[in-house]
Amino acid sequence: MATEGLTIFGKTVFDTLFIDYRIMVIAAIISIILFIVGIYIQLDKWGRGIPEGATKPYGAWGALKMIISRIFEKGLGHALEVLVLDVAFQRRTYRRRKLEWFMHILIFWGWVGLLILTIVAAAAEFYGPFIKGAGPEFFIGVWNSLELPNNIFAYMLVVGIIIAIGRRLLSTGKDVQARNADIDWILIIGLLIVVVTGFYAQYLRADVYQVSREVISLYPLGFFDNITVLFHEVFTLLFCVAYIPFSKSFHMLTAPLTILVNQGGE
Repeated sequence: MATEGLTIFGKTVFDTLFIDYRIMVIAAIISIILFIVGIYIQLDKWGRGIPEGATKPYGAWGALKMIISRIFEKGLGHALEVLVLDVAFQRRTYRRRKLEWFMHILIFWGWVGLLILTIVAAAAEFYGPFIKGAGPEFFIGVWNSLELPNNIFAYMLVVGIIIAIGRRLLSTGKDVQARNADIDWILIIGLLIVVVTGFYAQYLRADVYQVSREVISLYPLGFFDNITVLFHEVFTLLFCVAYIPFSKSFHMLTAPLTILVNQGGE
């Protein structure tokens, strides 16, 4: 069993992970590269049209610059208002369909919340040894403090997924096509796998092995690189990062972006 993490400039990181850091790092690098490539492909698609008065398409970078300029066209204050009211709290959806709004809020904030906490934890992994000169205890403390909000966001995601499944199973009339939208089911099932394996991994830690976060050498025999924990970590990276730009789940990013570009509205 591995007993050490990764040493960079004499500082050790990734020495408290639940799986081999090499597997985690490789999966993370692949996921980030695929995510960036997917974003570039999408920007390139958006930039293929020739705008009125132009002689050639925008291209990927031109599309990105156009999007940024449109978002801040009416100033920073207006952009922030749209971001908070129309994106974060989805006021337009709330005025139309309350249940759909509730579902979107749960899934959106559940996913975003878990993403933010993951970024915070990753930052703490490097902040401890490189900035504070601390050992693994700094990251362990941060990780433990994030456990409650992690659970809250995960439960929000679960409830949102249950509502989404219910809406699709019970849809009638024109909405019946939603039940046959395979890509929707891929998104829902994928998120469900992420949450279920995450809760099961937590159950293994808390109840089966009865272990808190420690340095790898202190984990009980059989826990480090447990197949369920390993699957959860790798699948979550691939599905929630790499897969997003290539799936309908990309609308979690494009929908807010469209709202910002269109300056919100009622």
